[in-house]
Amino acid sequence: MKRLILILMAVCLGGLVSVALAGDYHSGSTLVCSDCHTAHWSIQPGHDAGFHPELLGPSGPYDYLLLNHVNELCLSCHNENSIAPDVFGANHGKYSGTVRRAGGLNAAAGHLANDVGYTEVTGHSLWSSAMPPGNSGAYVPPADGLECTGCHAQHGHKAFQYRNLRQPTSADTLDYAVTTNNLNKAVFERAPRSYSDADVDYNEPHQWSDYAKFCGMCHTNFHGVGGAANMGSAAGGYVNGGIPWKRHPVADVNIGATQPSAPYVSSLTQFNSHVNRVKVMDSQGLWNGTTADNTVTPSCFSCHRSHGDKNPFGLIYLLGNGVNPVTEEGDGAMYKNLCRQCHTQGADS
Repeated sequence: MKRLILILMAVCLGGLVSVALAGDYHSGSTLVCSDCHTAHWSIQPGHDAGFHPELLGPSGPYDYLLLNHVNELCLSCHNENSIAPDVFGANHGKYSGTVRRAGGLNAAAGHLANDVGYTEVTGHSLWSSAMPPGNSGAYVPPADGLECTGCHAQHGHKAFQYRNLRQPTSADTLDYAVTTNNLNKAVFERAPRSYSDADVDYNEPHQWSDYAKFCGMCHTNFHGVGGAANMGSAAGGYVNGGIPWKRHPVADVNIGATQPSAPYVSSLTQFNSHVNRVKVMDSQGLWNGTTADNTVTPSCFSCHRSHGDKNPFGLIYLLGNGVNPVTEEGDGAMYKNLCRQCHTQGADS
């Protein structure tokens, strides 16, 4: 297989890069084979502007990558490097200081040292062989543990697949609009290849969550619609006297707009009262909703950073009062600050 990869790579170097699939970075014209592969381990510094001999290190040559493991290779650019976004631990990369929509990964024990505050309980752990929480048993951890390429297609993806994420099935897409929103696209990115939390929002072109279906490939039991055996409740969500939820819904249930009796307020009123709100899906592209026509729907990314942060499970403790600065961990100090984005019970402190 590795020899086949070398042959295919050599074909790319022969001039067929331009026919690669379009999409996010590492595709189309940005799919540069020599960024990750070397055919002969013989190119000298300065002879090829796209080649990075400093990445070879003293232990090469390796079988087919510049570095021996795919995670090491990805992080050689995507961890504390000024040429690319930093996806591991604290943000010291090209967009240092940005509140990243996805947050930061961590590493399982015995591998790369984690930044302060990032541990195996605060998000996705590279090299981890543990079963994902909520897995139904269908997932089999790779021999080398969790790899970047388990979620992202390293050679790019179709033009409509956001961040080159892999597809749950051939029919599923996580398509996106850039600069100008398109409500038929699952993701709206206000600037091309922006990693800022402020620049990314989610539409709801279907009655399910496109993003949740992707997460559900590993975290199976945490995902489903109302009435599913693993979720509880009923289609369209819980109503008074109905079947309660077993797990928090991630699709087909909007934040409650019904006004209860005083002194309580509706979940939507509670949500709209915050200056800073968690990310929700919205078929109208408003992301706050109205009591007359509420279409805002929470999903996985409403509560979690997909890579992780310094909070348990990558949770976002968002008090949302507009006073405290918002970091990747939020602007609150406890998980109930997040719960109270929508739920009215209790107090914030």
